[in-house]
Amino acid sequence: MGSLEGGLSFRTFYVEGEPPNDFQEAYLAHLTNHFFEPLTPMGEEERSVGWVPTQDPIAEGFRRDQVFFNQYIVFSMRIDKWALPAPWVKALTRQAIAERLPELDAQEAERQKEEGRLRPTAKLSKREKDKIKLEVITDIKHKILPAMKVIDVVWNISECTVRFWSSSQSVCDEFAELFEATFGLALHADSPFLMAKQLGLEEKQLDDMVNAEPWHPDFE
Repeated sequence: MGSLEGGLSFRTFYVEGEPPNDFQEAYLAHLTNHFFEPLTPMGEEERSVGWVPTQDPIAEGFRRDQVFFNQYIVFSMRIDKWALPAPWVKALTRQAIAERLPELDAQEAERQKEEGRLRPTAKLSKREKDKIKLEVITDIKHKILPAMKVIDVVWNISECTVRFWSSSQSVCDEFAELFEATFGLALHADSPFLMAKQLGLEEKQLDDMVNAEPWHPDFE
């Protein structure tokens, strides 16, 4: 929650496009349509990403007074993923296989006897082991919470800028993709050229800036 606690580590983006006149109503609906969906132990998803209120990242929806502050739109991107303890998964799977092996062997032997073919079943098939491992993983998920990361977003409508409180390139790329899918507006990472363009420099000045040769100090 860097935007509310004074954190200074953020990335700046420029928004391409103008908001509609009724942007509060429209953008609140867009945020709601891409609201965060929690992971469930029985679900197949290992990771979930969506928007949440900055003040209450475990809320079930947005309130207007949580999002709009004069020319600012404030919300957060929440990322949840299962962080399963690998040693526990391995140990519990091994234990479950050992406990179930005699029972499964007896069942398999009886089935093969009925089919007229009998072979020793000293070990389980890979499919059977994978099924047991999945059962163990599901059981562990019922006992733990997913790892949660909440990253703040502050959108200045009047300046067409967005501050995003993460420096991870992969997370920033994912944020830009989700932002565009939500609002239909492209984001461009901050750069000297975009900053100069935002400040209103003329085309000739921008061209001179692009074509300028780098300057290196001479210490001789």
